[in-house]
Amino acid sequence: MKPAARLIIPIWGSVYAEKLVSMTLPALLAPGNLPSLATMFDVEVMLVTEGKLIDYIRQARSFERLTTICEVKFSLLDDLMPCEPGEYGVVLTAALFRGFVDLGAKVTETFLLFLNADFIIADGSYRRLAELMREGKRVIHAPSFRVVLEEVWPQLEARVDAESAVLAVKPREMAKLALTHKHLTVKARTVNQRLYHQWCMDQFYWYVDEETLVGYQWPVALVAIKPERMITQPVLVWDFGYLPEAAPTLEPYFLADSDDFFMIEPQKRVTGEELMHPGGISVDAIAKFLSDWTTHEQRRCGRQLLTIHADDLPVDLDDVIAESRRYMKEIARRLSPEPQSHIGHAKLGRWFTEVTRRLKERSASGGSLAASPLIEKEGRGLSHILRSIHTALFGSLPILRPAHPLWLDTFHVTAQVTSWQRSNQRILWLCSRDSLFSSILKDRRDPTSLLMTKPKDQAASVDLFDACLCELSPSGLTMLPALHRRIRTLVRNGGKVLVHINNPYLTPVGMGQFAAYEAVFPDVDKSGIRFYGTWLTARIRNLYLRAATFFPAESLARGISAGLALVALAPMAWLANKAAAGRDASAFKPNWTSVVLELEVVRKNVAPLHCAKSRASGRMNEARDRI
Repeated sequence: MKPAARLIIPIWGSVYAEKLVSMTLPALLAPGNLPSLATMFDVEVMLVTEGKLIDYIRQARSFERLTTICEVKFSLLDDLMPCEPGEYGVVLTAALFRGFVDLGAKVTETFLLFLNADFIIADGSYRRLAELMREGKRVIHAPSFRVVLEEVWPQLEARVDAESAVLAVKPREMAKLALTHKHLTVKARTVNQRLYHQWCMDQFYWYVDEETLVGYQWPVALVAIKPERMITQPVLVWDFGYLPEAAPTLEPYFLADSDDFFMIEPQKRVTGEELMHPGGISVDAIAKFLSDWTTHEQRRCGRQLLTIHADDLPVDLDDVIAESRRYMKEIARRLSPEPQSHIGHAKLGRWFTEVTRRLKERSASGGSLAASPLIEKEGRGLSHILRSIHTALFGSLPILRPAHPLWLDTFHVTAQVTSWQRSNQRILWLCSRDSLFSSILKDRRDPTSLLMTKPKDQAASVDLFDACLCELSPSGLTMLPALHRRIRTLVRNGGKVLVHINNPYLTPVGMGQFAAYEAVFPDVDKSGIRFYGTWLTARIRNLYLRAATFFPAESLARGISAGLALVALAPMAWLANKAAAGRDASAFKPNWTSVVLELEVVRKNVAPLHCAKSRASGRMNEARDRI
């Protein structure tokens, strides 16, 4: 009898379901992945997902092929939905646990494999993983590598075999693709390229040549484990809390060479841009960050050298490795003597406890917090009182009063959206980040994913939207022309499109991306633009945002800090907002904090030929009669 193995993949949201069936599963179907694993282990796949996505997944050709290789099961997470901003890590942890808690005590006899729904694995990776599992390695790590989604996805999509639904890309081919299309967050953490950096440095890379990169990750992804303990409840988010609980004495093994195991993590081009700063970063700043966050297991991962290469290793590799080891040794020397504990973690513990409590309340009420008795109990507490005072004085996002520092950035869009809703218009909502308008909208779609889907025949489409709200960051303006072309195929003729560009930074953007007029602005449809924000409103907003985000999310301290800032800033905010609202918003201001592009879809109405001729003939006769 073959030993048991279970692959667990969490998925929620239609975007990730589409990524799963169109790319992740085809890569798993490559000969050297699941088919090879299934020859050595009794494999089953557990998809932890929303009930509404199951039929869509089942209908995919890749899923049909998957069922011919191994048994596939589903576990539901509907009661945890919707996943709100600030909850992702806790929801992901809960989903992964749901992938194996049904095994009970048998979990210590089963290899658990973990994969994100949008990760793409090179052909042969699971074969090597299975060999190590058979050799007795019980804790196995392998790095993931971020690439630019918009650049890599079309190339891989073209390589998926339509008949077999297989994507077979050898490790060096995939490494070449990855090194050619490195993500911003990889470049920013490349130590010997010091043009800019990411302020939270938990990965470190060294450029060797065009086809070689070496590095270190804190932590390295856990891809397989045969636990020594049965754990049924998480104590902290996955990367911090599961391993020390499930395998406290097992030694890890690292798949450190991309020839053995390689997986890429496609991310949107703008993901992480808010973490970037120009120039280099000091070793002291890096050590401080790692001291504040990392656990014993993550520090152990950070000592492992990782090698990514698209060809044979270069002869001068040892020199770069030596340089990297000196740098990492200097960081290690400045770390705090004791790593962070995974129990009561200084940075994450309170946040994890609060979000877990909220998820349990949501689960108990079937996915909604409305009926939870715990919420009713809390309603009599200090948090509820503070929220009630906040709402009475300043409103709640996005329906705010002028004394709120964010009113100027929300009032116009909020008025338009509520007007659409009052007239029962179908609204297409596009947003890839935390939104100022999430409480009044539903069915969010990702702009980048919309661009990656093939448009349907417009003539055959009878289910068009009446209006669209698209939220972008300033750097996201580069995709606006292509996005606008896609949006107008989904919105009826005469429909309105609002593009809201919110500046999340504490410094003015100025002309920024707007300078390249032809590269940014659409050249069809009726259009206009409004700039919101002045020097004063920008400073008031920034003071408020600093106070409102200083403490951990959902903590009482954050609520008190934000409330005190609101009260202190209210008189000046009201005066500044009123003055700013009275000016001509169509005139450019360099200190803008938000911009709204207003477009009206205008397409040619093509009437049937005989009707057009009849109308033309009628007009000619009328003209002749007048003569």
